[in-house]
Amino acid sequence: MKNLQKKFKKYLVEIIILTIAIFVSMISLIIFLNSSSQKEEIKINETKNQITSVKKIFVDISGSVNKPGLYQLNNNSRIKEAIDKAGGLSDDADKGYFNRNFNLARFLSDQEKIYIPSVWEVQNGYFIENPQTLNYIQPINQQSIVFNSDLNQNLININQASLDELDTLPGIGKVLGQKIIDNRPYQSLEDLINKKVINKSVFEKIKDLISL
Repeated sequence: MKNLQKKFKKYLVEIIILTIAIFVSMISLIIFLNSSSQKEEIKINETKNQITSVKKIFVDISGSVNKPGLYQLNNNSRIKEAIDKAGGLSDDADKGYFNRNFNLARFLSDQEKIYIPSVWEVQNGYFIENPQTLNYIQPINQQSIVFNSDLNQNLININQASLDELDTLPGIGKVLGQKIIDNRPYQSLEDLINKKVINKSVFEKIKDLISL
């Protein structure tokens, strides 16, 4: 027993040092685990904030683009991104009119409608440009488009129009024009699709230019 007490006294300092070292190691481990947990929580919150900030908007693009339709875009997208989504301008688009009246850098808003006019529509007065003064300081928030008040008078009647008149419609040549004539009469504009006279993409280009 005495020998055991002597040994204990002999190694008392080493035992105390070892105990302190174990205690310090445990404290350090707890601090490390707590710090890691906080960092992980911060990363999760940052990820949540990033996901929340990526708000989606919907934009309707039609007219003279290669793929008209409804597109989902990120918030703060610009007109250029919407045009790119729609496959770019089609061959019948009035590119001069587009470049003068559409600001590719403008931000889009949810539920916005973008219509790209064709050369035929501009030449026939469906779109009229207002005189503009160049201003590179303030952004252009609205497109300078004025619809002709006599628009209905210029619509082509698909039940009465001649082949030459039908031929002036975008996407309608002599062949489709004759097909339209052969399938008369029409009770509605949608009969052009229902009777399989033209496809939907062509109908989208001319639906605002025709009447019964």
